[in-house]
Amino acid sequence: MTSAVAEEWVPRRNVLWGSFNGLAYVPRLPPTAYALLLHMMTEQEPGGLVVATHDELATGLAMERGMISRAMPHLVAARLVTVVRRGRFQLHPVVAAFNDPREQQRAVKALPRDMRLDVGDFEDEYERRFQLHMDEKARKAEAKAKGNVTPITKPTRLKRVH
Repeated sequence: MTSAVAEEWVPRRNVLWGSFNGLAYVPRLPPTAYALLLHMMTEQEPGGLVVATHDELATGLAMERGMISRAMPHLVAARLVTVVRRGRFQLHPVVAAFNDPREQQRAVKALPRDMRLDVGDFEDEYERRFQLHMDEKARKAEAKAKGNVTPITKPTRLKRVH
């Protein structure tokens, strides 16, 4: 690398503060889900909002879109990612980056008890939630095969803290 190239490099965004202590609450995830989480952590805005479609996430990881679609439910079941809407995901405050540590502390304190990762056994909770996801997926596939379609239930969502 020449010095001229080094001088031209400009970071994409301001440096954010984040605590890697939250990674202690990451359950045994499939490798693709773990890679997706780390990639989302690099693409987040302050406060943990990730604005990217599955296609964009797949491109960033050099994966197929279907791999992202199969990995995302693991992150949601682990409560590390909340789907806000199509193309918008909210990282859990313990793995999100903020402008300063006080913002992260406020965000963690504002969490409802059922979204706290340090309450109960996060590994058991992940497995329970993922099994619920798989049961719901099987129920929908069965209903679709029969021609019966039922409404989707909405999970608890994280609120963005400024």
